[in-house]
Amino acid sequence: MTSRLRILFLASYFPKPDNPLMGTWALTQAQALARQEVELRVVSFTSWVPRALAKTSGAKAYANCPEVYTWHGGVQVHYPRWLYYPVPPVKQWAYRHPQPYLSLAKWSAERYLYQQMESFKPDVLFCHHALPNGWLVAQLPPQFCKPLIVQEHDFDEIADCRLYPQRKAALQQVVDRAWAMLTVSHRMQQNMLELFPAARIYTCHNGVHLPDPKLWSTPRPEVLKDRIIILACALFAERKGIPTLVEAFHHISAKHPNAVLRIIGGGPEEQRVRETIARLKVEDRVQLVGKKPHQEVLQEMVWADCFALVGWDEPFATVYLEAMAAGKPIICCNDGGITDVVQDGVHGYTVPPRSVAATAEAIDRMLSNSAQRLQMGHNAQRLIQQHLTWEVKAKELIQLMETAVRNHRQPSLSTAIS
Repeated sequence: MTSRLRILFLASYFPKPDNPLMGTWALTQAQALARQEVELRVVSFTSWVPRALAKTSGAKAYANCPEVYTWHGGVQVHYPRWLYYPVPPVKQWAYRHPQPYLSLAKWSAERYLYQQMESFKPDVLFCHHALPNGWLVAQLPPQFCKPLIVQEHDFDEIADCRLYPQRKAALQQVVDRAWAMLTVSHRMQQNMLELFPAARIYTCHNGVHLPDPKLWSTPRPEVLKDRIIILACALFAERKGIPTLVEAFHHISAKHPNAVLRIIGGGPEEQRVRETIARLKVEDRVQLVGKKPHQEVLQEMVWADCFALVGWDEPFATVYLEAMAAGKPIICCNDGGITDVVQDGVHGYTVPPRSVAATAEAIDRMLSNSAQRLQMGHNAQRLIQQHLTWEVKAKELIQLMETAVRNHRQPSLSTAIS
């Protein structure tokens, strides 16, 4: 193309200055795109919350969010307000019956979106999630018809279209308007094809930034010296399988007295996690370290010997990529999107979901052979460096966007690019 590609990037699940851990992968993707030879404008529609009514940390993050904020790497993000609130109980109802809520979001956001289309004049529109952002763009009038590319990130949001006809109907409107729908794993792509067989659907994996080399110059704390560290990092939700991991570690802990399981995170299932640790009497070996800033999580990954997270239905969790980029082998479930790229016994071990026995065996194998563990860590790091950095993935995405600009009126087809 003869001129710089102009990309309008829409993502409502995006970090806010008071909530920098929300949708970090969306920010890192935007940062990678901004480093290419393109013009990028990022818009993150944000729930309107009066400051006087903001009592929780989540509400305050919305209420205190500035209209414009510049993140590291020079990515300037616009945060216009709209009347869309992804919180219970409205969230559960709107998930099944999205049309009324989407219409309200459109009413409150369309004027701002029109202004962006007129002032920025994008060549292509890129949205995270069909609902609500892709749907909003799909309603644009003909004079703003530009190729639309939508990236999905969640298994359930696709699969549940089989259960909720109104949700499928809303998603169908996006599929009909989009030049292409992107998924982050082949399993998700197959689910989309079964629902929308005429759509153009690609698999486009997420990427990761390589860790700061300075992290390796920081020694482990004294209490972790001479320990073999299994690291986990997750929201404490049922699907993440933290109690399964704790029980599996308990099964092999006597065999590996120098091993510790360090778990970063918190959430609604924290009490259950603590009860599991207490019931198994492994308080001295399982360390709940709470939530940590992203940079501290990356430091923990560098200190660790391996990374384990046996959550099921993981679309393509960035946390695995971060651990692998730090040179750590991983233990994950064999139903997740990460298995598109991770090979069992090469980059770590894969186990069936919810299996304490299989997880315990994988941990035992990981801890029993240090040479093999190191080799798998090297293999994992090389895989990231060659194929899964955000730089690589950004270039692939831009190539797809350029193709869309040239050919967005061509008939649909279904394929994959990774």
